[in-house]
Amino acid sequence: MGAQASGGEKLGKGNLSLLDVIAQSIGFIGPVFAAAFFIPTIVGASLNGKGAGLASPVSIILTMIGICSIAWIISRFARRIHAAGSLYDYVTEAFGERIGFVAGWVYYGGVVALTLAIGLAFGGFLHDTLFFNHGIDIAWWVLSIAFWVVAAVMLFIGVAISTRVQLVLGLGSFLIILVFSIWVIISVAGDGGLSAQPFNPSSSDQGWNGIFFGILYATIMFIGFESSANLAEETNNPRKHLPLAIFGSAIAVGVFYVIVTYSQAVGFGLSVQAWLEAFPPLYALAADPRFGSSGFGELIQWLVVIDIAAVGLGTATGSSRGVFALARDGRLPSFLAKVHPRYKTPYVASTVLAVASVILILIIVGTNGLMAVGEMDPGEWFPMFNWLATFGGFMMIAVYLGICVAAFKGMPGESSGLLALAGIIGGLVSIGAIYGVIVQYADIPAYNRVWWIAVLWLVAGVIITFILASRGTFNRKTV
Repeated sequence: MGAQASGGEKLGKGNLSLLDVIAQSIGFIGPVFAAAFFIPTIVGASLNGKGAGLASPVSIILTMIGICSIAWIISRFARRIHAAGSLYDYVTEAFGERIGFVAGWVYYGGVVALTLAIGLAFGGFLHDTLFFNHGIDIAWWVLSIAFWVVAAVMLFIGVAISTRVQLVLGLGSFLIILVFSIWVIISVAGDGGLSAQPFNPSSSDQGWNGIFFGILYATIMFIGFESSANLAEETNNPRKHLPLAIFGSAIAVGVFYVIVTYSQAVGFGLSVQAWLEAFPPLYALAADPRFGSSGFGELIQWLVVIDIAAVGLGTATGSSRGVFALARDGRLPSFLAKVHPRYKTPYVASTVLAVASVILILIIVGTNGLMAVGEMDPGEWFPMFNWLATFGGFMMIAVYLGICVAAFKGMPGESSGLLALAGIIGGLVSIGAIYGVIVQYADIPAYNRVWWIAVLWLVAGVIITFILASRGTFNRKTV
């Protein structure tokens, strides 16, 4: 039997199936949204113009190998430890209570940042989809707040509702985009336009430097594959289902990204310039008469909005469980660990996150963006969304690196050699992504502060650790 929560408040046990936990991981990742807006940044539509160009599939394949290595390590932990804290609990087992808390502080700080970001994106993209297609002008912030009202109710009543909505929204849009991308490849093949160039590293006009920079954004596209582990206490067979969901989602999404990226490369005739000019390229291909139609192009836009909703539910579910786990262990205020007596959900933690999201939305509206709005930004919501997404992803990747280091300590019943190999491969990809944020963003205002604000957050966690230790509160309620 795996280690489980043994004290304090308990979440609803055995409510979730394998499909539910798969939906949580896929929903958190948001592969359709990522394919629409992060693949172009891998190609070269990044803030500093760097990218892998035509060799973008190479960046994704290399990233997939590293992410699958990390996923394998996490899946080994998930077989034995069945608690809502996921990576926080795993690092705690490997390195002890204090380092474990700091890891949880950093990891869930990142997840909360993504949760705050995604509500902004939902309102912004839904507004643009309604306005530019049908002339309907509803303020983005009204739509964002409406999303959080609905999400808060769903999370309050039960996580099964959230995961099943994610299953329909996230996996449904995932399959439609996958089939469309395969259709593009088949159509191009009929015209003799297929080529192996996108899989040749020499096709990158910026060389390996561009390919490695592409890994930064490719890593961000996978973030959240492990989030199903947050549902360990609510899953009917966590020992079996969680490893399948964690490792399986990383592989499935990786294959999806490779197919979608290759379809775009050949769909635009192997021209990087045409690929970048048709932003977002997924919309452009869908509306291209060779592969789709204007109506289908609009459908793809709606699928992206739907996928963003699934991401929002995924991040909210993951962050609320993480905050709950930290509070239950005495690391955060105890009221955040309250469980609803009927629904067995961490209703206080999820409500606090929803309220915080609404407050941020109102602050952005009141300050006309909070951060400066550039000429290329689609609205006042975008700068804060983009910054929070970068910050959140950076902190989560830092904890992925910690998990890779933990692999070297070994695990009961697991091959120490395989764990070490996975730790090396996953660690290299994590370090590459961290390096990308620190070095590649060095000259970009606001983004060059991401890494040192993350360091300040880490230092705050260390200070809190010493305070908790001095009070004798490191007395875990979970094992």
